[in-house]
This record gives sequence, structure tokens and C-alpha cells, in this order.
Amino acid sequence: MEDNYRGSVALITGGSRGIGFASAKALAEMGFDIALCSRNRKELEKASEEIKKENVNCLFQPIDVSREPEVITFVESVYDAYKRIDVLVNNAGIQLNKPFLELSSTEWHSVLAINLDSYFYFCKYVGKHMTEQKGGKIINISSVLSKFALPGRAPYSVSKAGIEALTRILASEWAKYSILVNAIAPGHVDTELVRSDIKRGLLDEKIMQERGVLGRIGVIDEISSVVAFLASHKASYITGQTFVVDGGFSIKK
Repeated sequence: MEDNYRGSVALITGGSRGIGFASAKALAEMGFDIALCSRNRKELEKASEEIKKENVNCLFQPIDVSREPEVITFVESVYDAYKRIDVLVNNAGIQLNKPFLELSSTEWHSVLAINLDSYFYFCKYVGKHMTEQKGGKIINISSVLSKFALPGRAPYSVSKAGIEALTRILASEWAKYSILVNAIAPGHVDTELVRSDIKRGLLDEKIMQERGVLGRIGVIDEISSVVAFLASHKASYITGQTFVVDGGFSIKK
């Protein structure tokens, strides 16, 4: 008999498309009620309608995840609606490909604000509810670039390394509350954003394929399936870990 997660609640940032939406869909299929945020209301409305087809509840709110007051308001609206938050998937993020000496301080801080500060905000304000309810799971989406260098990815890579450090620290601090905190580090994944950058000539698909030993880019469901596993009861003895899902990017010489 499969586990039933009816009545459980998952909050996903950047949940209107890409890895975030795929993760929300996977959790909805398990029975989780869903809460989504991103900047684009139309995309959120479309994502919400798709998720509701799984016969679960789905609420959403367009917010700027880099703004702490907006995060607080959203988290509290989710808690007011559902009275609990069982899973947090921190997924919102942006990319910037620019040589280090050409980076402005504004660009540096913008990437860090969205990719790292937002994780701090959501972990803090969702974590308050999880500590009160004595349980929960936090899944932070990182990147294989947290450990491996590609030119022009300084703020992105630094933000992802910070996410993994935060993951380990919170796993240690919150174990006493039965809160499990893990991260996933994807390699190159075929998202809408990546596909758009390929079409614009900002990314080279052939080079991306050759970076991993499998010789291809990952698909979104290969990441969301790991999210679903970590959110499940089957991952009850795993915390403080980063799961690399990169098609062999990190082992290729």
C-alpha cells in the first residue's frame, strides 16, 4: 500500500514553472496540498489549475522572494489557510553569466538576494511553524556549480555553496524538532529558461551535453522525483545531505 499524504502541505518557491512546478506536481500526485509563489501571476494561475487536477488544494501568491516582508506575508497566509506546513521546497533562483571583473555590486547582490537570502527567509519563517509542530522537511535546490567552477558564474556558484552550508547547519540545529533538511544539486536540466537561453545563443547545448558522462541534459522529472523521495516517509533517516543529480558532470575528468 502506498503512503498517503492527504492533509499534508507543501510550499514551493519559484513554483510556477520548471523544476518548481514539476516538484509541486509530483507532491500533488502524492496527495499534498500545495502553496506556490513566484513573480508571475498568470504563470501561477496556470500552474495552480494544473495542480488542482490532482484533486488537491492549491493556493498561490505572486511575490518577490528577495523581500523579507513579502515572504513573511506569504508564509503566514499559507499557515492561516492550511494550519500547517510539512514540506518546504526552496527553488526560486536566477542565473547570471558574466566575467567577474565586469560584475557590478548591484548584480552581485541581486543574485545573492534571490538565490540565497530568499532561502534564509523561507527557512526562518516556515521553520518557526515546523519547530512548533515538531516536524517537517526542507528541500533546498542547489546546483552542481556549488562545487565545480564554470567561468562567469561567480555569484550563482557562491549562492549555491551558501545554500548547501545552510542546509547542513539547519539539519544540525533542527534535528531535535524532527525537521529534516536536505539539498539537491542538479546539473544541466532542460527547463524553459535553459531552452530560451539556448535559442538566444547564451548557452551551447552541445557543450552542456558533453559535460556529463551520460552525454545529455537532464529532464525536469529527474529532479522532481528526488524532491518527491525526500518529501516522503521513505527518507526519514536522511538529513544534512546534498544529492547530486547531474548526469555524471561531477565525475567527468
